[in-house]
Amino acid sequence: MKEREYLLIALDMDGTLLNSRQEITPRAGRAMEEIMRRGKQVVFSTGRCIREMEAYLEAFPSMKYLICESGACVYDLQKKKHIARIPIPPRLVLKVIACVEGEDILTSFFMGNRPFMDTAYMRRLAAFGLGDFDEVFRQSVVKVENLFSFYRENPMEVEKINLFFKDGDSRRKALEKIARLPLSLASSLAGNLEINAQRANKGEGLRILCNHLQIPMEAVIAVGDNSNDVEMLQAAGFPAAVGNAVPRVKALAREITEDCDHDGAAIIMEKYML
Repeated sequence: MKEREYLLIALDMDGTLLNSRQEITPRAGRAMEEIMRRGKQVVFSTGRCIREMEAYLEAFPSMKYLICESGACVYDLQKKKHIARIPIPPRLVLKVIACVEGEDILTSFFMGNRPFMDTAYMRRLAAFGLGDFDEVFRQSVVKVENLFSFYRENPMEVEKINLFFKDGDSRRKALEKIARLPLSLASSLAGNLEINAQRANKGEGLRILCNHLQIPMEAVIAVGDNSNDVEMLQAAGFPAAVGNAVPRVKALAREITEDCDHDGAAIIMEKYML
């Protein structure tokens, strides 16, 4: 039996709602559609940018809101405008570049809700453990010859920086330098580093959206699996973790459900939102 009426569920994508084949299962899709039909909110809360989400958003045209870029963007899908945006200023982007330039690190900048990446690295996705994301990257990435040179010539606010490493030693060296900067750092995939403005995280994005909708946080469920979901689970009235979640996320959860390949997110939706 449900403890109370929950009005909004925020779902992480990769490793949570999506299975290991990057799919939303029919069971999860049916639950989402029924929740929205009842006038409640289903919100994707993801580290991806809008451009990388197009196929999933097209499948659910009745979805109204999106939290993306790990909380740097809170977006009204029906009005096609930002509710909030928390970018990294150019001076800090340049400092991140100085920390990693010359290293063999796959780097992506989210600018204007689109991912920008070096053309050369697009041919090496598998080397950085991103072979499963080949299709979404090829459909969404704006390719430039040299990302850092391109940025210096076109400095602008960046919603999020993604760094992908070939080994743990490379990641540790970069993290040691970047951790000194006033930025928010997290991870959503094994071996990556997500960089946002200091105030930007999924928890802040969720609070901004719920304030906009006048929904109390006690009426919110959040489901996640990795470190960039921590603040979101801390903010929600009912935090849940999928079975494949990292220990830190499981420790925050009121309920641990099945893993992402066994409809864990769908189970939470059916149990608490329907």
